[in-house]
Amino acid sequence: MIALGLKPTSSGLDMSYYREIAQSDPTLALAGLRIEIETLAKNLAIGFKLEAKRSEPVSLLLRRLHEKGAITAEQMDLARRILAICNKAIHGQDVTREEAIDVIDAAAVLANDFLAWLSWGFDDNWTPKARPQTA
Repeated sequence: MIALGLKPTSSGLDMSYYREIAQSDPTLALAGLRIEIETLAKNLAIGFKLEAKRSEPVSLLLRRLHEKGAITAEQMDLARRILAICNKAIHGQDVTREEAIDVIDAAAVLANDFLAWLSWGFDDNWTPKARPQTA
């Protein structure tokens, strides 16, 4: 990813990283997940040559990515719903371990979409490594 000019994510796009954190601290897991979603959006902006302004809210960047055709309406909506729940947790709303895991599982869909985009979005024949399936 770095060679492509993209910023790596904390999890390496493996949501089991956040599932493990959620076992002891669901809020911390969702805080990290929020950063991950923002990083994915910024990486997509780079790939689609869309300027991502430093102070731009990620929800606005998602809308601009959708308008450019970089993401579908469903991907945009899912990312926004995930971010909303992450933001609530970060700002003090209690989140159970099970709720955090549900949100992390939803984010896995976006991570898989991002990996698919990486595999077709560049001319260097890059393909993602196979990842073990998680329950």
